[in-house]
Amino acid sequence: MGLIEGLLSASPDLQRIYVVVREKKGLAPQERLVRLLSSEIFNHHAADVKAKVVAVVGELTAENLGLSEEILREIRENVSVVIHNAGLIKFNRSLREAVTMNVLTTLRCIELAKSLRNLSAFIFSSTALANSNISGRIKEEIYKTKRSPREMIKLALETPSTIDKEVKIRSDLIEGQQNTYCYSKQLAENLILEEMAGLPAGIVRPSLVYGFYKHEIPGWMGSSQSGHCGLIRIMVKGAGRSMYGDPKSVYFSCPCDHVVNAILVLAVAVGTHPPSAKAPEIVHVSNNVEVNPVRTKDMVRYLNEEAWKNPCDSYAFLPRCKIRNGLRADFYFLAMYVMALFFFIPERIFPISPPWMRSFHLVELQRKARIYFTEISSCITDLSLENAIKYTKNLHPEDAQKYSFDPSDVDYRKLIASSISWII
Repeated sequence: MGLIEGLLSASPDLQRIYVVVREKKGLAPQERLVRLLSSEIFNHHAADVKAKVVAVVGELTAENLGLSEEILREIRENVSVVIHNAGLIKFNRSLREAVTMNVLTTLRCIELAKSLRNLSAFIFSSTALANSNISGRIKEEIYKTKRSPREMIKLALETPSTIDKEVKIRSDLIEGQQNTYCYSKQLAENLILEEMAGLPAGIVRPSLVYGFYKHEIPGWMGSSQSGHCGLIRIMVKGAGRSMYGDPKSVYFSCPCDHVVNAILVLAVAVGTHPPSAKAPEIVHVSNNVEVNPVRTKDMVRYLNEEAWKNPCDSYAFLPRCKIRNGLRADFYFLAMYVMALFFFIPERIFPISPPWMRSFHLVELQRKARIYFTEISSCITDLSLENAIKYTKNLHPEDAQKYSFDPSDVDYRKLIASSISWII
């Protein structure tokens, strides 16, 4: 949503934005688009501007994205920029599903991009966690996997049950990665390296993404209630009071508008400069050890202080999150499970809350989120920002006011405060 709004705001000369949409929860693609464009961030756009966004029925895993011949012909003639911003973002999915949704879909988008009459830029939205198996500073370059992306796609499609059974007993199948999500993103980057050599391609790697920072609606996060945003929601409501990790470690994160800006800037950069025959351009969107190194303990403190300043309508307990490790964390979760037992029978008998808000579910959600986000994030020692800094410095002063993604400009207390207002 944020990317579509950013594209509409970028240039009045933009003629069409084709969004590949499939039916979901009984809503037709056009209905989903209408609901999307009714969001607050599109209120300042006139109806004729929003009409530039066109929903096309498709399926990203299918050949030609499952598009009709008429739409496919129209896209090939008129589209010059392809932005692949979709994919599976859940960490606990099977390897088959992760490869299908994050690698196969990338292959389909590449195939479409190559068929365009006038390709100016192909941009892939990856993640800073894509190389969590790399020790030391992660550079803005592609780290090659041992297995080829096409080999993994073939395994996922032809032997789905075998590949999922093996990954449970063979950690080498995901090459030392923390989970299937990170590995699938690394594979997707390798696929772009193989398939887009000599073509205008770029990869954006954001870290943990929070709300808009410099925007008419600061803190806007849409309907995001999952992942680390869901974890913050639990903490703000007092249902979760424990964070795992090294208090002194850097908390790699960024505002949503920085991600949008990076995609737009990189699209212009690769579209106006001769493409590299070696590899696509890559930028990290994040802070790091040297630039605005906010610590985990600082983020937890900001979270607690802003939660008190912006109270929720209801609480499980008063919000007071702490960093706990080892036995302290284990005892905390044991106590939370024991406490959840007291609510188990009443929640089953009386409709106190929906299933996804019941005590056991909240405790388990917090425990899993602690593993998925804090432990995985702790694997990253540092991120190189050389390319990111280069691109932001090369912006025209007027463009820099609107499209900068320089992490040194971010006040993380302000970012957390505005994000909380939307999360709760």
